[in-house]
Amino acid sequence: MNNTASPHLKSFKDYYFGTLFRPGKTFDALLTDNRELKFGLLALSLNALLYTLVYIFLWHGGGAPSSFDPWLAVPKDVYYFYNQFWLAPSMFGCWILAAGVAHLLSRLFSGKGSFEDTLSVFGFGITIATLFALLHDFTDSFLGAIGLLDLRWYEVALNSPTIWRTILLTLYATALLMLFVLLIKGVAAAQKIKPAPAIFIGSVAALVYQGIFFVFNR
Repeated sequence: MNNTASPHLKSFKDYYFGTLFRPGKTFDALLTDNRELKFGLLALSLNALLYTLVYIFLWHGGGAPSSFDPWLAVPKDVYYFYNQFWLAPSMFGCWILAAGVAHLLSRLFSGKGSFEDTLSVFGFGITIATLFALLHDFTDSFLGAIGLLDLRWYEVALNSPTIWRTILLTLYATALLMLFVLLIKGVAAAQKIKPAPAIFIGSVAALVYQGIFFVFNR
């Protein structure tokens, strides 16, 4: 990590939107900025805040899972109540674990970056990938919370062959694809490794993050 800020990308906003539109160059610039870890933490904190609001909205709107039995021993009717409290800790834990796995695996391929470098770029990568899922989850949970959408009915519609299910699956698939792409690009930038190892390590990190996150948050 260099101790000077990039002359081209000086604000959090530049890194945030840059990750969406030109991730490779943005990650390279972030890694020369002595605020990299601060900004990476801020990015993931914003993500955690928005998704905590999703579960607050779902709980206040009377929502409940309809098509699955939660993996955790929590009744469906109160699942979203508890989810609003463990969302942020689980997200931060998965972020740190995914970055740790990527950092350790990178050492097998002569990775040169620090753990903080990987953590920083992963903070932005995870947050920007999640935006696509938030387009659906935040909007619909908010509409439910203010009484414009029956969340129980909508949960059933999402698990039936409807246009709403198609929209949901499209956005979730895009978010998952972006997670893989951004973590691959992130580990390549942070660890200065070749494309093949970066694809392998970034993919493993994405699976670690999403797999464990899915256990807690449904």
